[in-house]
Amino acid sequence: LDSRSARIVIRVVKRIASMGRTIICTIHQPSFEIFSSFDRLLLLKRGGLVVYNGDLGPVTESATTHQSYNSAHNMVGHFEGANPEVPRFTGGRANPAEYMLEVLGAGTGQAVDNGVVWEEEYKRSAMSRETEHKLANVSIGTKVEFKDRHAASLLKQLWYSTERWALLHWRNVGYNFTRILIIVIVSLLFSLSIVSSPMAHVFDQSALQSLNGCIFAGVFFIAAINAITTVGVLGEAQVVYYKEIAAGMYHPFAYLWGLTIVELPWVMFLVLVHTGIFYTIAQLDPSGGEVLRYILNMFLFCTTLLYFGQMISALVPTTKQASLAVGSLIGTLNLYSGFFMPESAIPWPWKLFYYISPARFGLKATMPPQFYCSKSCVAEDANYVACFGLDMPEGLTSLHSQGAWGPGCNVMADITGQVAYKKGADWVETNLGARGRMPAMLTVWDYWRITTESVYEDCWSYTLALVGFAVAFRIITFLAITYLKHIKR
Repeated sequence: LDSRSARIVIRVVKRIASMGRTIICTIHQPSFEIFSSFDRLLLLKRGGLVVYNGDLGPVTESATTHQSYNSAHNMVGHFEGANPEVPRFTGGRANPAEYMLEVLGAGTGQAVDNGVVWEEEYKRSAMSRETEHKLANVSIGTKVEFKDRHAASLLKQLWYSTERWALLHWRNVGYNFTRILIIVIVSLLFSLSIVSSPMAHVFDQSALQSLNGCIFAGVFFIAAINAITTVGVLGEAQVVYYKEIAAGMYHPFAYLWGLTIVELPWVMFLVLVHTGIFYTIAQLDPSGGEVLRYILNMFLFCTTLLYFGQMISALVPTTKQASLAVGSLIGTLNLYSGFFMPESAIPWPWKLFYYISPARFGLKATMPPQFYCSKSCVAEDANYVACFGLDMPEGLTSLHSQGAWGPGCNVMADITGQVAYKKGADWVETNLGARGRMPAMLTVWDYWRITTESVYEDCWSYTLALVGFAVAFRIITFLAITYLKHIKR
Protein backbone atom coordinates (compact mmCIF):
# COMPACT_ATOMS: atom_id res chain seq x y z
CA LEU A 1 0.00 0.00 0.00
CA ASP A 2 1.09 3.58 -0.50
CA SER A 3 1.50 5.80 2.56
CA ARG A 4 -1.94 7.39 2.26
CA SER A 5 -3.73 4.04 1.95
CA ALA A 6 -1.71 2.64 4.85
CA ARG A 7 -2.76 5.55 7.07
CA ILE A 8 -6.41 4.99 6.20
CA VAL A 9 -6.13 1.29 7.06
CA ILE A 10 -4.43 2.04 10.38
CA ARG A 11 -7.12 4.56 11.34
CA VAL A 12 -9.79 1.92 10.73
CA VAL A 13 -7.81 -0.64 12.74
CA LYS A 14 -7.37 1.84 15.63
CA ARG A 15 -11.11 2.51 15.64
CA ILE A 16 -11.82 -1.20 15.91
CA ALA A 17 -9.21 -1.60 18.68
CA SER A 18 -10.80 1.24 20.66
CA MET A 19 -13.95 -0.91 20.90
CA GLY A 20 -12.09 -3.49 22.97
CA ARG A 21 -10.95 -5.81 20.18
CA THR A 22 -7.44 -7.26 20.06
CA ILE A 23 -5.87 -6.83 16.64
CA ILE A 24 -2.63 -8.45 15.52
CA CYS A 25 -0.82 -6.92 12.55
CA THR A 26 2.29 -7.96 10.66
CA ILE A 27 4.13 -4.93 9.33
CA HIS A 28 7.17 -4.37 7.13
CA GLN A 29 9.20 -1.14 7.40
CA PRO A 30 6.39 1.11 8.71
CA SER A 31 6.66 4.86 8.71
CA PHE A 32 6.98 6.83 11.95
CA GLU A 33 3.28 7.76 11.90
CA ILE A 34 2.10 4.19 11.42
CA PHE A 35 4.59 2.65 13.88
CA SER A 36 3.59 5.10 16.60
CA SER A 37 -0.04 3.98 16.27
CA PHE A 38 0.66 0.52 17.71
CA ASP A 39 0.43 -0.12 21.46
CA ARG A 40 2.65 -3.19 21.73
CA LEU A 41 5.41 -4.80 19.69
CA LEU A 42 6.56 -8.39 19.31
CA LEU A 43 9.89 -8.23 17.48
CA LEU A 44 11.44 -11.38 16.05
CA LYS A 45 14.85 -11.81 14.51
CA ARG A 46 15.84 -14.37 11.92
CA GLY A 47 14.98 -17.84 13.13
CA GLY A 48 11.82 -16.70 14.95
CA LEU A 49 13.74 -15.68 18.10
CA VAL A 50 12.06 -13.07 20.33
CA VAL A 51 14.16 -9.94 20.96
CA TYR A 52 11.41 -7.63 22.23
CA ASN A 53 7.90 -8.15 23.53
CA GLY A 54 6.46 -5.13 25.30
CA ASP A 55 4.60 -1.86 24.98
CA LEU A 56 5.64 1.03 22.78
CA GLY A 57 4.89 3.74 25.31
CA PRO A 58 4.87 6.08 26.95
CA VAL A 59 2.18 8.10 25.20
CA THR A 60 3.35 11.55 24.11
CA GLU A 61 1.48 14.51 22.67
CA SER A 62 2.70 16.11 19.46
CA ALA A 63 3.64 19.76 19.86
CA THR A 64 2.38 20.62 16.35
CA THR A 65 -0.75 18.52 15.88
CA HIS A 66 -1.56 18.06 19.61
CA GLN A 67 -2.37 14.40 18.88
CA SER A 68 -1.17 11.65 21.21
CA TYR A 69 1.06 8.85 19.93
CA ASN A 70 3.24 6.07 21.29
CA SER A 71 6.82 7.36 21.50
CA ALA A 72 8.48 3.88 21.66
CA HIS A 73 10.87 5.17 24.37
CA ASN A 74 10.51 1.89 26.27
CA MET A 75 11.73 -0.08 23.28
CA VAL A 76 14.56 2.38 22.58
CA GLY A 77 15.61 2.24 26.26
CA HIS A 78 15.70 -1.56 26.15
CA PHE A 79 18.13 -1.56 23.22
CA GLU A 80 20.28 1.36 24.39
CA GLY A 81 20.63 -0.11 27.91
CA ALA A 82 21.93 -3.44 26.68
CA ASN A 83 25.47 -2.27 25.84
CA PRO A 84 27.31 1.07 25.49
CA GLU A 85 28.36 -0.05 21.99
CA VAL A 86 24.76 0.01 20.82
CA PRO A 87 24.05 3.07 18.62
CA ARG A 88 22.05 5.83 20.27
CA PHE A 89 18.60 6.86 19.06
CA THR A 90 18.64 10.42 17.70
CA GLY A 91 15.08 11.19 18.79
CA GLY A 92 12.91 13.91 17.24
CA ARG A 93 11.06 12.71 14.16
CA ALA A 94 13.47 9.79 13.67
CA ASN A 95 11.68 6.51 13.04
CA PRO A 96 12.03 4.02 15.92
CA ALA A 97 11.22 1.19 13.49
CA GLU A 98 14.32 1.99 11.43
CA TYR A 99 16.41 2.30 14.59
CA MET A 100 15.48 -1.18 15.88
CA LEU A 101 16.30 -2.72 12.51
CA GLU A 102 19.70 -1.01 12.42
CA VAL A 103 20.46 -2.23 15.94
CA LEU A 104 19.63 -5.81 15.00
CA GLY A 105 21.69 -5.58 11.81
CA ALA A 106 18.61 -5.95 9.63
CA GLY A 107 18.44 -2.38 8.40
CA THR A 108 19.46 -0.86 5.09
CA GLY A 109 22.83 0.31 6.43
CA GLN A 110 25.96 -1.69 7.21
CA ALA A 111 25.44 -4.19 10.03
CA VAL A 112 27.18 -3.23 13.31
CA ASP A 113 28.57 -5.87 15.67
CA ASN A 114 27.68 -4.54 19.11
CA GLY A 115 28.44 -7.79 20.93
CA VAL A 116 24.87 -8.28 22.14
CA VAL A 117 22.96 -11.54 21.72
CA TRP A 118 19.54 -9.98 21.64
CA GLU A 119 17.47 -13.10 22.26
CA GLU A 120 19.48 -13.74 25.43
CA GLU A 121 19.17 -10.09 26.45
CA TYR A 122 15.39 -10.41 26.15
CA LYS A 123 15.32 -13.56 28.28
CA ARG A 124 17.12 -11.65 31.09
CA SER A 125 14.74 -8.67 30.89
CA ALA A 126 11.74 -7.85 33.06
CA MET A 127 9.53 -8.12 29.94
CA SER A 128 10.32 -11.81 29.61
CA ARG A 129 9.65 -12.49 33.29
CA GLU A 130 6.36 -10.59 33.12
CA THR A 131 5.27 -12.58 30.06
CA GLU A 132 6.16 -15.92 31.69
CA HIS A 133 4.24 -14.89 34.81
CA LYS A 134 1.13 -14.08 32.76
CA LEU A 135 1.34 -17.38 30.90
CA ALA A 136 1.68 -19.31 34.11
CA ASN A 137 -1.49 -17.73 35.48
CA VAL A 138 -3.63 -18.11 32.39
CA SER A 139 -6.73 -20.09 33.23
CA ILE A 140 -8.57 -22.30 30.79
CA GLY A 141 -11.75 -20.50 29.84
CA THR A 142 -15.05 -21.81 28.63
CA LYS A 143 -14.83 -23.61 25.33
CA VAL A 144 -16.39 -21.52 22.59
CA GLU A 145 -18.78 -23.48 20.43
CA PHE A 146 -20.88 -22.34 17.50
CA LYS A 147 -24.14 -23.84 16.39
CA ASP A 148 -23.27 -23.32 12.75
CA ARG A 149 -20.12 -22.79 10.74
CA HIS A 150 -21.59 -19.64 9.20
CA ALA A 151 -22.50 -16.54 11.20
CA ALA A 152 -25.45 -15.58 8.98
CA SER A 153 -28.52 -17.67 8.27
CA LEU A 154 -28.88 -19.30 4.86
CA LEU A 155 -31.51 -16.75 3.79
CA LYS A 156 -29.17 -13.88 4.60
CA GLN A 157 -26.35 -15.63 2.78
CA LEU A 158 -28.55 -15.99 -0.31
CA TRP A 159 -29.54 -12.33 -0.15
CA TYR A 160 -26.01 -10.98 0.37
CA SER A 161 -24.56 -13.30 -2.28
CA THR A 162 -27.14 -12.16 -4.84
CA GLU A 163 -26.53 -8.52 -3.96
CA ARG A 164 -22.79 -9.00 -4.24
CA TRP A 165 -22.93 -10.76 -7.61
CA ALA A 166 -25.30 -8.09 -8.93
CA LEU A 167 -22.77 -5.41 -8.03
CA LEU A 168 -19.89 -7.41 -9.50
CA HIS A 169 -21.76 -7.89 -12.79
CA TRP A 170 -22.65 -4.22 -12.94
CA ARG A 171 -18.99 -3.30 -12.48
CA ASN A 172 -17.73 -5.98 -14.90
CA VAL A 173 -18.07 -3.77 -17.94
CA GLY A 174 -15.75 -5.86 -20.09
CA TYR A 175 -17.78 -9.05 -19.64
CA ASN A 176 -21.21 -7.57 -20.33
CA PHE A 177 -20.13 -5.08 -23.00
CA THR A 178 -18.39 -7.87 -24.90
CA ARG A 179 -21.52 -10.03 -24.82
CA ILE A 180 -23.78 -7.20 -25.95
CA LEU A 181 -21.44 -6.10 -28.74
CA ILE A 182 -20.96 -9.62 -30.15
CA ILE A 183 -24.67 -10.39 -30.00
CA VAL A 184 -25.53 -7.18 -31.84
CA ILE A 185 -22.93 -7.92 -34.53
CA VAL A 186 -23.95 -11.57 -34.97
CA SER A 187 -27.67 -10.72 -35.04
CA LEU A 188 -27.12 -8.05 -37.68
CA LEU A 189 -24.79 -10.23 -39.72
CA PHE A 190 -27.13 -13.19 -40.14
CA SER A 191 -30.40 -11.26 -40.33
CA LEU A 192 -29.13 -8.90 -43.03
CA SER A 193 -28.04 -11.95 -45.04
CA ILE A 194 -31.68 -12.97 -45.52
CA VAL A 195 -33.45 -9.62 -45.35
CA SER A 196 -34.27 -9.83 -49.09
CA SER A 197 -35.51 -13.44 -48.93
CA PRO A 198 -37.76 -13.90 -45.89
CA MET A 199 -39.99 -16.92 -45.42
CA ALA A 200 -42.83 -15.35 -47.41
CA HIS A 201 -40.56 -15.34 -50.51
CA VAL A 202 -39.33 -18.94 -50.16
CA PHE A 203 -40.58 -21.09 -53.06
CA ASP A 204 -37.51 -23.19 -53.86
CA GLN A 205 -34.83 -25.25 -52.14
CA SER A 206 -32.04 -22.72 -52.61
CA ALA A 207 -33.91 -19.93 -50.80
CA LEU A 208 -35.01 -22.36 -48.08
CA GLN A 209 -31.47 -23.59 -47.44
CA SER A 210 -30.16 -20.03 -47.18
CA LEU A 211 -32.92 -19.08 -44.76
CA ASN A 212 -32.46 -22.28 -42.77
CA GLY A 213 -28.71 -21.74 -42.44
CA CYS A 214 -29.02 -18.15 -41.29
CA ILE A 215 -31.71 -18.93 -38.72
CA PHE A 216 -29.58 -21.80 -37.39
CA ALA A 217 -26.51 -19.57 -37.13
CA GLY A 218 -28.47 -16.74 -35.54
CA VAL A 219 -29.91 -19.07 -32.90
CA PHE A 220 -26.93 -21.29 -32.13
CA PHE A 221 -24.15 -18.72 -32.08
CA ILE A 222 -26.10 -16.32 -29.86
CA ALA A 223 -26.37 -19.11 -27.27
CA ALA A 224 -22.76 -20.20 -27.78
CA ILE A 225 -21.49 -16.66 -27.14
CA ASN A 226 -22.82 -16.89 -23.59
CA ALA A 227 -20.92 -20.12 -22.94
CA ILE A 228 -17.63 -18.77 -24.31
CA THR A 229 -17.67 -15.34 -22.64
CA THR A 230 -18.77 -16.54 -19.18
CA VAL A 231 -15.79 -18.83 -18.55
CA GLY A 232 -13.81 -16.22 -16.64
CA VAL A 233 -16.65 -15.28 -14.27
CA LEU A 234 -16.12 -18.31 -12.03
CA GLY A 235 -12.50 -19.00 -12.99
CA GLU A 236 -11.15 -15.59 -12.00
CA ALA A 237 -13.02 -15.64 -8.67
CA GLN A 238 -11.70 -19.03 -7.53
CA VAL A 239 -8.84 -17.77 -5.35
CA VAL A 240 -11.08 -15.36 -3.43
CA TYR A 241 -13.81 -18.01 -3.22
CA TYR A 242 -11.53 -20.58 -1.59
CA LYS A 243 -10.37 -18.06 1.02
CA GLU A 244 -13.91 -16.97 1.86
CA ILE A 245 -15.18 -20.56 2.08
CA ALA A 246 -12.26 -21.45 4.38
CA ALA A 247 -13.20 -18.49 6.59
CA GLY A 248 -16.81 -19.67 6.78
CA MET A 249 -18.27 -16.55 5.18
CA TYR A 250 -20.98 -18.45 3.29
CA HIS A 251 -22.06 -21.85 2.04
CA PRO A 252 -21.13 -22.85 -1.55
CA PHE A 253 -24.84 -23.09 -2.32
CA ALA A 254 -25.34 -19.41 -1.42
CA TYR A 255 -22.34 -18.45 -3.57
CA LEU A 256 -23.70 -20.26 -6.62
CA TRP A 257 -27.27 -19.15 -5.95
CA GLY A 258 -26.29 -15.49 -6.20
CA LEU A 259 -24.50 -16.02 -9.52
CA THR A 260 -27.40 -18.10 -10.86
CA ILE A 261 -30.03 -15.47 -10.08
CA VAL A 262 -28.00 -12.47 -11.23
CA GLU A 263 -27.25 -14.00 -14.64
CA LEU A 264 -30.95 -14.42 -15.50
CA PRO A 265 -31.92 -10.74 -16.08
CA TRP A 266 -28.73 -10.21 -18.08
CA VAL A 267 -29.51 -13.20 -20.29
CA MET A 268 -33.08 -11.96 -20.80
CA PHE A 269 -31.76 -8.52 -21.76
CA LEU A 270 -29.37 -10.08 -24.28
CA VAL A 271 -32.15 -12.22 -25.74
CA LEU A 272 -34.41 -9.19 -26.11
CA VAL A 273 -31.62 -7.29 -27.88
CA HIS A 274 -31.08 -10.25 -30.20
CA THR A 275 -34.81 -10.70 -30.86
CA GLY A 276 -35.35 -7.02 -31.55
CA ILE A 277 -32.62 -7.09 -34.22
CA PHE A 278 -32.61 -10.60 -35.68
CA TYR A 279 -36.28 -11.51 -35.47
CA THR A 280 -37.39 -8.19 -36.91
CA ILE A 281 -34.91 -7.91 -39.78
CA ALA A 282 -35.21 -11.60 -40.74
CA GLN A 283 -39.02 -11.14 -40.81
CA LEU A 284 -39.76 -14.30 -38.85
CA ASP A 285 -43.29 -15.26 -37.75
CA PRO A 286 -44.84 -11.99 -36.50
CA SER A 287 -47.67 -13.56 -34.48
CA GLY A 288 -47.48 -12.55 -30.82
CA GLY A 289 -47.54 -16.08 -29.47
CA GLU A 290 -44.63 -17.22 -31.64
CA VAL A 291 -42.57 -14.14 -30.76
CA LEU A 292 -42.98 -14.88 -27.05
CA ARG A 293 -42.26 -18.54 -27.69
CA TYR A 294 -39.06 -17.62 -29.51
CA ILE A 295 -37.98 -15.37 -26.63
CA LEU A 296 -38.68 -18.12 -24.09
CA ASN A 297 -36.78 -20.79 -26.03
CA MET A 298 -33.84 -18.49 -26.72
CA PHE A 299 -33.73 -17.49 -23.06
CA LEU A 300 -33.62 -21.13 -21.96
CA PHE A 301 -31.11 -22.06 -24.67
CA CYS A 302 -28.76 -19.18 -23.79
CA THR A 303 -29.11 -19.85 -20.07
CA THR A 304 -28.36 -23.55 -20.57
CA LEU A 305 -25.17 -22.93 -22.52
CA LEU A 306 -24.13 -20.15 -20.12
CA TYR A 307 -24.46 -22.57 -17.20
CA PHE A 308 -22.62 -25.15 -19.31
CA GLY A 309 -19.66 -22.76 -19.69
CA GLN A 310 -19.59 -22.02 -15.96
CA MET A 311 -19.77 -25.73 -15.20
CA ILE A 312 -16.66 -26.39 -17.30
CA SER A 313 -14.94 -23.47 -15.57
CA ALA A 314 -15.65 -25.05 -12.18
CA LEU A 315 -14.43 -28.48 -13.28
CA VAL A 316 -11.02 -27.52 -14.66
CA PRO A 317 -8.15 -25.85 -12.76
CA THR A 318 -7.55 -22.66 -14.77
CA THR A 319 -9.50 -20.18 -16.86
CA LYS A 320 -7.23 -20.79 -19.84
CA GLN A 321 -7.92 -24.52 -19.78
CA ALA A 322 -11.65 -23.85 -19.37
CA SER A 323 -11.64 -21.54 -22.42
CA LEU A 324 -9.96 -24.21 -24.54
CA ALA A 325 -12.36 -26.89 -23.28
CA VAL A 326 -15.49 -24.81 -23.87
CA GLY A 327 -14.37 -23.83 -27.36
CA SER A 328 -13.82 -27.47 -28.31
CA LEU A 329 -17.05 -28.66 -26.72
CA ILE A 330 -19.12 -25.94 -28.41
CA GLY A 331 -17.81 -27.22 -31.74
CA THR A 332 -18.84 -30.75 -30.78
CA LEU A 333 -22.31 -29.60 -29.73
CA ASN A 334 -22.64 -27.82 -33.06
CA LEU A 335 -21.61 -30.89 -35.03
CA TYR A 336 -24.06 -33.21 -33.26
CA SER A 337 -26.94 -30.73 -33.02
CA GLY A 338 -28.81 -32.41 -35.88
CA PHE A 339 -28.40 -29.51 -38.29
CA PHE A 340 -25.45 -30.82 -40.32
CA MET A 341 -26.38 -34.48 -39.86
CA PRO A 342 -29.88 -35.67 -38.91
CA GLU A 343 -30.22 -38.51 -36.45
CA SER A 344 -30.51 -41.22 -39.13
CA ALA A 345 -27.16 -40.16 -40.68
CA ILE A 346 -25.15 -40.42 -37.45
CA PRO A 347 -23.65 -43.87 -36.82
CA TRP A 348 -23.24 -45.53 -33.43
CA PRO A 349 -21.67 -44.82 -30.98
CA TRP A 350 -21.49 -41.18 -32.14
CA LYS A 351 -25.27 -40.99 -32.04
CA LEU A 352 -24.95 -40.78 -28.23
CA PHE A 353 -23.53 -37.26 -28.63
CA TYR A 354 -26.68 -36.32 -30.55
CA TYR A 355 -28.93 -37.61 -27.77
CA ILE A 356 -27.11 -35.74 -24.96
CA SER A 357 -26.36 -32.53 -26.86
CA PRO A 358 -28.18 -29.53 -25.35
CA ALA A 359 -27.72 -27.77 -28.69
CA ARG A 360 -30.03 -30.32 -30.30
CA PHE A 361 -32.80 -29.53 -27.82
CA GLY A 362 -32.30 -25.77 -28.15
CA LEU A 363 -32.51 -25.85 -31.94
CA LYS A 364 -35.42 -28.31 -32.02
CA ALA A 365 -37.37 -26.12 -29.61
CA THR A 366 -36.65 -22.83 -31.38
CA MET A 367 -36.51 -23.44 -35.14
CA PRO A 368 -39.56 -25.62 -36.10
CA PRO A 369 -42.19 -22.93 -35.31
CA GLN A 370 -40.51 -20.67 -37.89
CA PHE A 371 -41.11 -23.25 -40.67
CA TYR A 372 -44.44 -24.72 -39.53
CA CYS A 373 -47.62 -24.98 -41.56
CA SER A 374 -50.92 -26.26 -40.13
CA LYS A 375 -51.76 -28.14 -43.35
CA SER A 376 -49.71 -30.56 -45.40
CA CYS A 377 -49.22 -31.84 -48.94
CA VAL A 378 -48.47 -35.34 -47.61
CA ALA A 379 -51.43 -37.65 -48.24
CA GLU A 380 -50.95 -39.68 -45.05
CA ASP A 381 -51.38 -36.59 -42.86
CA ALA A 382 -54.80 -35.80 -41.41
CA ASN A 383 -54.68 -32.16 -42.57
CA TYR A 384 -53.89 -33.13 -46.18
CA VAL A 385 -54.33 -30.78 -49.13
CA ALA A 386 -53.58 -32.08 -52.62
CA CYS A 387 -50.60 -30.25 -54.12
CA PHE A 388 -50.17 -32.46 -57.19
CA GLY A 389 -52.40 -33.90 -59.87
CA LEU A 390 -56.02 -33.31 -60.77
CA ASP A 391 -57.09 -32.73 -57.17
CA MET A 392 -54.71 -29.77 -56.74
CA PRO A 393 -56.52 -26.41 -56.48
CA GLU A 394 -55.92 -24.23 -59.51
CA GLY A 395 -52.99 -21.80 -59.22
CA LEU A 396 -51.90 -23.19 -55.85
CA THR A 397 -48.71 -21.53 -54.58
CA SER A 398 -49.43 -21.49 -50.87
CA LEU A 399 -51.72 -23.38 -48.53
CA HIS A 400 -52.75 -20.11 -46.94
CA SER A 401 -55.40 -19.98 -49.65
CA GLN A 402 -56.71 -23.29 -48.28
CA GLY A 403 -57.13 -22.00 -44.74
CA ALA A 404 -53.70 -23.01 -43.44
CA TRP A 405 -51.75 -20.91 -40.99
CA GLY A 406 -48.04 -20.71 -40.25
CA PRO A 407 -45.00 -19.23 -42.01
CA GLY A 408 -44.03 -22.39 -43.94
CA CYS A 409 -47.13 -22.90 -46.12
CA ASN A 410 -45.61 -21.93 -49.49
CA VAL A 411 -45.58 -24.80 -51.99
CA MET A 412 -42.22 -25.72 -53.51
CA ALA A 413 -40.77 -28.44 -55.73
CA ASP A 414 -38.25 -30.99 -54.52
CA ILE A 415 -35.95 -30.51 -57.52
CA THR A 416 -32.96 -32.32 -56.02
CA GLY A 417 -34.95 -35.30 -54.77
CA GLN A 418 -34.01 -34.94 -51.12
CA VAL A 419 -37.39 -36.17 -49.94
CA ALA A 420 -37.22 -39.19 -52.21
CA TYR A 421 -33.73 -39.91 -50.86
CA LYS A 422 -35.01 -39.77 -47.27
CA LYS A 423 -38.32 -41.54 -47.72
CA GLY A 424 -37.93 -43.60 -50.88
CA ALA A 425 -39.56 -43.37 -54.31
CA ASP A 426 -42.56 -45.50 -53.33
CA TRP A 427 -43.39 -43.25 -50.38
CA VAL A 428 -43.10 -40.14 -52.55
CA GLU A 429 -45.38 -41.66 -55.20
CA THR A 430 -47.96 -42.73 -52.62
CA ASN A 431 -48.03 -39.57 -50.52
CA LEU A 432 -47.00 -36.82 -52.94
CA GLY A 433 -48.14 -38.27 -56.27
CA ALA A 434 -44.78 -37.73 -57.97
CA ARG A 435 -43.69 -40.42 -60.41
CA GLY A 436 -40.45 -41.01 -62.28
CA ARG A 437 -38.44 -37.83 -62.77
CA MET A 438 -41.29 -35.52 -61.85
CA PRO A 439 -40.37 -33.42 -58.78
CA ALA A 440 -42.57 -33.78 -55.73
CA MET A 441 -44.63 -30.72 -54.74
CA LEU A 442 -44.87 -30.06 -51.03
CA THR A 443 -44.92 -27.23 -48.53
CA VAL A 444 -41.82 -25.61 -47.07
CA TRP A 445 -42.73 -27.19 -43.75
CA ASP A 446 -43.15 -30.65 -45.29
CA TYR A 447 -39.73 -30.44 -46.92
CA TRP A 448 -38.03 -29.01 -43.83
CA ARG A 449 -39.47 -31.46 -41.30
CA ILE A 450 -38.70 -34.48 -43.50
CA THR A 451 -35.10 -33.51 -44.26
CA THR A 452 -34.33 -32.41 -40.67
CA GLU A 453 -36.42 -35.17 -39.05
CA SER A 454 -38.32 -32.66 -36.91
CA VAL A 455 -41.71 -32.97 -35.24
CA TYR A 456 -43.59 -29.79 -34.40
CA GLU A 457 -45.55 -31.41 -31.57
CA ASP A 458 -42.29 -32.24 -29.75
CA CYS A 459 -41.16 -28.61 -29.44
CA TRP A 460 -42.52 -28.09 -25.94
CA SER A 461 -40.84 -31.32 -24.82
CA TYR A 462 -37.54 -29.91 -26.03
CA THR A 463 -38.26 -26.68 -24.14
CA LEU A 464 -38.73 -28.63 -20.91
CA ALA A 465 -35.55 -30.59 -21.67
CA LEU A 466 -33.62 -27.29 -21.75
CA VAL A 467 -34.84 -26.57 -18.22
CA GLY A 468 -33.60 -30.01 -17.18
CA PHE A 469 -30.19 -29.39 -18.74
CA ALA A 470 -29.85 -26.02 -16.99
CA VAL A 471 -30.69 -27.57 -13.61
CA ALA A 472 -28.32 -30.51 -14.21
CA PHE A 473 -25.45 -28.20 -15.17
CA ARG A 474 -26.04 -26.13 -12.03
CA ILE A 475 -26.03 -29.22 -9.80
CA ILE A 476 -22.73 -30.37 -11.32
CA THR A 477 -21.28 -26.88 -10.85
CA PHE A 478 -22.35 -26.88 -7.20
CA LEU A 479 -20.71 -30.26 -6.59
CA ALA A 480 -17.55 -29.06 -8.36
CA ILE A 481 -17.11 -25.87 -6.33
CA THR A 482 -17.94 -27.76 -3.13
CA TYR A 483 -15.64 -30.76 -3.45
CA LEU A 484 -13.00 -29.82 -6.04
CA LYS A 485 -10.13 -27.61 -4.89
CA HIS A 486 -7.92 -26.36 -7.71
CA ILE A 487 -5.27 -24.90 -5.43
CA LYS A 488 -2.11 -26.54 -4.10
CA ARG A 489 -2.12 -24.88 -0.70
